[in-house]
Amino acid sequence: MESLSSRSHPLRDVLDKELQQRTFPPISTPCSLCHFTLTVDPASRALELQLMQQLSAQLGQVLADTAQDITLPLYGQWLRWERHGEFSSYTFIRTGANQPWFDDPLDFLPARDWFNGIPGQIFRIIQLTVLPEEQSLPDAEIAMLFNPENCISSHLAAGKARIWTDFQKHAEGAGRMLLINKGLSASALGRLAQQLFDLGNYRKLSLLGWPVSRQSLLKLNQLEQDLACLTQRIEQEPHNDEQLLNEITQLAAATERLIAENNSRLQATAAYYQLTLDRLKALEEQAIDDQLSLQDFTARRLTPAFRTSESVQFRQNSLSGRLGRSTELLRTRINLKLEQQNQQLLLSMEQKAKLQLKLQQMVEGFSFVAISYYAIQVGHKMLDALAYWLPGINLPLWQAVSVPVLVSGVVILLNWLSRRVKKH
Repeated sequence: MESLSSRSHPLRDVLDKELQQRTFPPISTPCSLCHFTLTVDPASRALELQLMQQLSAQLGQVLADTAQDITLPLYGQWLRWERHGEFSSYTFIRTGANQPWFDDPLDFLPARDWFNGIPGQIFRIIQLTVLPEEQSLPDAEIAMLFNPENCISSHLAAGKARIWTDFQKHAEGAGRMLLINKGLSASALGRLAQQLFDLGNYRKLSLLGWPVSRQSLLKLNQLEQDLACLTQRIEQEPHNDEQLLNEITQLAAATERLIAENNSRLQATAAYYQLTLDRLKALEEQAIDDQLSLQDFTARRLTPAFRTSESVQFRQNSLSGRLGRSTELLRTRINLKLEQQNQQLLLSMEQKAKLQLKLQQMVEGFSFVAISYYAIQVGHKMLDALAYWLPGINLPLWQAVSVPVLVSGVVILLNWLSRRVKKH
């Protein structure tokens, strides 16, 4: 066994523990539950875990640093704590259910100021009352518990439960759900309660992207108008590319800033929307004639909000792509102009080089004349010196002969030097 343990994957135990987390405890019928959802920022996570570890230690349990949930006995009831990505939930489970069916949610707490020391903001409070089938309430009493205009009722768990809710906060400061158990076991009832709480949490969290989407739409409209004007100017102002490139770069920066500000929220909205649909599917809901169902409510209210967020993401990405193409168009046009300028510059340099070559050839011609002249003068001086020592020499004859000889020699010497220079 030890040899097998040494070969275990380093994440084997961690993943096994993760699969076992967030399992809601079995609940008996009848019972009352009050579910508190708090949004918690990352900086407060350590304090939240520390407080829950202290509470667990006081109640004789151990909460590990990596634990995501725990169920604690607390003053005659149960406390179910779960930690999620950007929120935490505190569910108080009380055995039995008595009138009034929905009361002040603070009565579930060990003390009315119990949440004062816990970090986070109250995001959602919902009370769930579970009754057995034989204790079903008459329609008149149910109508008094919920707003008849928004009341939702349907069968869940393939007909083994029926729910009533209206998705609004009542006078006690919390939402209400009434569930009639028609044969679910304690474990199945616990899973159903968890699915209902998750459904409400994810549905409301997905709506956090709706205000962001509305604000982004206003900015997107302005950015798209600015891009349309710039695109028109690109067509009409071919000689103002540098200024246009500067403006379109600033527009692209504004677009990327907008995407950076809302992209995480919009992506979270899409994720929460999908989780909401998954929870709806897991409920195995069966609609009741003339009654609004959970599926109907989601399709009518949540889906349009999600489509708005989805549209914002699509328009942002489309705008970013159009800006990239417009920027590339301007850069291409600027590069073409630079190439034309470089070509003109090279042509001008070539003309200057040809002119310098002609001047050099002229200088070489003058150099030939000058060298020939000096060579003839030197030759005449040498002949004058020779005539002094040899008085009988025919000096004019030799001087006449020396001129073509010296000129030919200079020509031969310059041609030889020119060939050597060109060769090297």
